Amino acid sequence: MDSEDLLEKLLEAFYDEKIEPKKEAAKKILGLAARQENLELLISHEQFLSTISRTLRDEHKKSTELTLYLLCVFYIVSNYLEFHQILSEHQIGDITMKIIESQIQRFDLRYAELMEKQGQPQQLQELKKLNLMIAKQEKLFYVGFTILMNMAEDPIIENKMRKRKIITFLLRMLERNNFYLLIVTLLFLKKLSIVNECKMQMVEENCIRKLKRFFSADNNVLLQLSLGVLKNLSFDSEARLQIEQNGFIPDIVKMLKIPNYRFVSIVLLYLLTLDDKIRLTFGFTECMTLVVKLMLHFPEPVIGKELISLAVNLSTSSRNVDHIKEQEFQQIVQRAITNSDTLLFRFVKGVIENSTNPEVQTCAKGFVRHFMKLLVTQGKEEDLKFEIIGIMSALDLQENWIKLLNEPFIEFLHNNLAVGMIDDDIVLETMMLVSSIANSQNAAEKLFKSRILNALSQVYCEKGDDDEFVVQYLYCLNQFLFHKIGISQILEQDEILIQIIQQLNDKNKKVKQMSEEVLDILREYDQELCEKIKEIKFSEYNQLWIEHLNEQELMLQDGADMAFEDEYGGNELDPKMWDSDND
Repeated sequence: MDSEDLLEKLLEAFYDEKIEPKKEAAKKILGLAARQENLELLISHEQFLSTISRTLRDEHKKSTELTLYLLCVFYIVSNYLEFHQILSEHQIGDITMKIIESQIQRFDLRYAELMEKQGQPQQLQELKKLNLMIAKQEKLFYVGFTILMNMAEDPIIENKMRKRKIITFLLRMLERNNFYLLIVTLLFLKKLSIVNECKMQMVEENCIRKLKRFFSADNNVLLQLSLGVLKNLSFDSEARLQIEQNGFIPDIVKMLKIPNYRFVSIVLLYLLTLDDKIRLTFGFTECMTLVVKLMLHFPEPVIGKELISLAVNLSTSSRNVDHIKEQEFQQIVQRAITNSDTLLFRFVKGVIENSTNPEVQTCAKGFVRHFMKLLVTQGKEEDLKFEIIGIMSALDLQENWIKLLNEPFIEFLHNNLAVGMIDDDIVLETMMLVSSIANSQNAAEKLFKSRILNALSQVYCEKGDDDEFVVQYLYCLNQFLFHKIGISQILEQDEILIQIIQQLNDKNKKVKQMSEEVLDILREYDQELCEKIKEIKFSEYNQLWIEHLNEQELMLQDGADMAFEDEYGGNELDPKMWDSDND
């Protein structure tokens, strides 16, 4: 009998009222479907899919064995993308979802019955029945979820599954112990976790807590898949918080020691370090130590972006950078200089800024001339220049600056204060470096002689509407004025003085504070300026009172007969003057 005649005969069995003939027919059809050459015959047969899909829909509650055979047929068909449309037309996804939901309800009911008989003689018998049912169910679940995962290649079908609680069903499977079922469950969750709505639902339904068990199990495949799910979920801030609260961080850090898990662990740890509070947790692990070792032994000249990004995030916390040994830091700086690695320089800057170990500053100072040489020779590379300027700003060189300020470097500072020709971030960073240099009186005098204040004033005039530039200019100016350098030059620049005086009423508290500090120094050398500041202060302090006087004056000019009274108590107003001697 050829395959076509055999198929006709087998399909007739599905019209029998008894289950056994259907089971036998389904088993034989599965044998036919297992051979690839028969698939075309099966799919092209007019009654094949409609008959077995109808049987599956009507009989799945009567026989788990029959259900499993038929699902296995659809499992084979679902492996071919070109047949997915046919499966959808016969509602195979809908039927499979109903079967899974029905089986979960059966388990819950049987488990509840077992709990009711706890301590009774029938308990052992009920437990055996439950375990037998679980074994059958797990095979069925494996096949069913694989069919759904294959069909979910279509985003529309995937969205329908989400609305039908597919994630809830999958999370129930994480409680099971069948290895193959867990694999398909984790694969499906990983696939769904890239969709924002699915991700949110997983977080809400405690998916992260349920993954914890796979970190203690000795199974590489399940651990690798669990890391992948966590990585996708950790793009969400709430998920990152749950990962930290469930104690995953120490476990993930340990994965850095194992090459097979290293890359996904680095990416996951990087995402976790995006949150400031979570970043502090890393200080209680060996993460920083391991990351530094990985950087020092990285095979390529420029360190991989994933690894260096993690390192940069960690470097913003003192708890983390204090784990770095002096010798390791020295090797890191040397590697950055040798390879002109921009992001590695950013890491170095973070370590210098946040380390509480004085040896870090000492070590970095030994490379100052190398940093200066890189700035002068490779100054066209904007990103590299930005990071090195930041490093030099963070170094506490004090009086050492006078030995370092040579003509090429001073020229470099001037060139990088050219607004419009140089990126704004670099101009701002250069201003910070000038402020740092001006901490030293001798260095400040040398810079002043190079007309650096003219360059700074030009920046201030052009970027006066940017609070960040204004604050940095005022701080820089304050450094020079503190040493009594450039006072006469500033006093001669009326436009700048007027702008600084106007900033006494600025809404930005930092701008206002820095303006006051600069003017406090300048007014000691100019009586007229002192009077102007008094006037501004008076106007600010008594603004309501002055407005009231102006209103009264206008009314009197219009001939209004009005008593000099208002909400302040009329003639009892007693405005306070700002006294420069008692500020």
